[in-house]
Parts: sequence; structure tokens; C-alpha cells
Amino acid sequence: MGPSQTAQLAAAHRAYHLMHDRPTILEDSAAIWLLGPPLNVVLRVAPLRQLFWKRLLAKVRPVSVFVVVRSRYAEDCLERSISDGYRQYVILGAGLDSWALRHDTPGVSVFELDQPATQQWKEARIRARLGTVPSHLTLIPIDFEREAIADALCSQQYDRGSRAFVSWLGTICYLTRGAIEATLASLAMACAPGSRVVFDYFQPKSTMSPADLQLFEELDRGGTRRGEPMQTFLDSEEAAGMLHSAGFRVVEDLSASEVRHRYLRHRSDGLDIPGFARLCCAERAV
Repeated sequence: MGPSQTAQLAAAHRAYHLMHDRPTILEDSAAIWLLGPPLNVVLRVAPLRQLFWKRLLAKVRPVSVFVVVRSRYAEDCLERSISDGYRQYVILGAGLDSWALRHDTPGVSVFELDQPATQQWKEARIRARLGTVPSHLTLIPIDFEREAIADALCSQQYDRGSRAFVSWLGTICYLTRGAIEATLASLAMACAPGSRVVFDYFQPKSTMSPADLQLFEELDRGGTRRGEPMQTFLDSEEAAGMLHSAGFRVVEDLSASEVRHRYLRHRSDGLDIPGFARLCCAERAV
């Protein structure tokens, strides 16, 4: 298995946003070089960029915007947590997330977990650009369907007695329900009380409007072609129930309309997100 193509496309969406949209929602300046060829070539060469993205974004532009918005939401929550004294940042299904490459906050350690092939790709890209992996960043290979997060983290310089902020983006819908529950349970074991987790999820297809269902089916066809089909959809009550069973409480669970109000309401370019997408922040119960 090679590096996740879904993770590469997510980074490409963040890179495209920085190059094309104003004002920016998220300034992911490292996404373009993390990608490597051929995608970074496509993004940099104007005729190729125009052809590639015209075809892709004509079908999934709201999804592209959501990729950017969910990262901005996670980074906003992280910034507040760091202000509250959190000094450990754990990224599940990290893909080509670049926060640790754009920030070197004193005392904050970053632990990125993802499948081995994706981690190897990312480490190679970082070393090619920077010469070495930053000392505050630890890349941890893991198979989420078979390995416990607590075990993977405890083999590293991770302090289970200190609060952690956890980001889990673009992953839940690709996992089985059992894997999601096991991940939350493992997180609860690995995280001290007061730790926070941010994640996104998609609502059941039965609740989608015709336009959103068409958008979802286009997105799912692409994932299935890449060997990453969507498997799990949740409503807000189901998500809260899973969290509660694992020892977390919901801090906030934002609907698409609430996300639009927070991040898109002042824009004049018509950027939008899918109506079936939600963003949630939860906290490990004391």
C-alpha cells in the first residue's frame, strides 16, 4: 500500500486555497512542498492548474472548502488549548498536516499518527526540504484498525499524565463503526482528564438534500477508486453517544450552517461547504 491519495488530495486543496482564494481561511504554506511531484507541479504550472482544478472543483468545490475550514477549526481550537496550558498535540490520521512545520511553539510537542506508507512519504518530503524532522515533531506509524493509540503513544516521549489536544480530521467516515469506538476508547486511555479532541464527521445519507447527496456520491466514487471508501455516517446524537461511552463530553458540535456562520459569512466569493458535514470538539471527562 502506498501513501494515502486522500491525504495528498487534502493537502492539494489547502495549497490551492492559499494560491487562489482571498481572503484566506487557512495559510498552509507548507502544503505545496509536502505534496511533491506530480501534484505540486500541477498546482504551480498555471495551464495545468487551471485544467486540473477546473475539472475537479466543478464537481466537489464545497468539499475542497471544507477541507480548509476543518483544518482552520482544529487550529483555532488548538490555539485556545495552548493558551490554556496544553503542551501535547496529537494528530490522528495526520496525512500531510503541516502545523508542526509552520509552528515551533516553545514547550509544545507534536505526535503525528498515520499509516506507515504515508508516514514514510511524509518523512521523506520533510527531509528533502528541511534536511531533518523538527525536534518537536514525532511521526508514528500505526494501523488504526489493528493497533491501539495508547500503545503507539506510550512507546514515544508522550506524557499520559498531562493533558493533550487531539486532532482527528478527514478520517472517521473511512473507518468502521467498531474502529471508531475502539479509537475513542484508546484515546481515553491515552489522554489525561481534560484532554480535548476535535474531529469532523458526515451525517447519514438519509438526511442529505438531493444536491448534497449528489455531491457525496461524487466524493465517495473518488474515494472508492482510490481504495478508501466511506463506511460510517453519524447523526449528532450518535456521535455524542459514542463520545460519552468512551468517557468524553461534547464541548460543541457544529452543523454546516453554524460552520458557515463562523468562517464564511463575510465572504463575497460564494465559498460554501457540504450540508452534511459537521465539526465537533469534545473533552475527556474528569
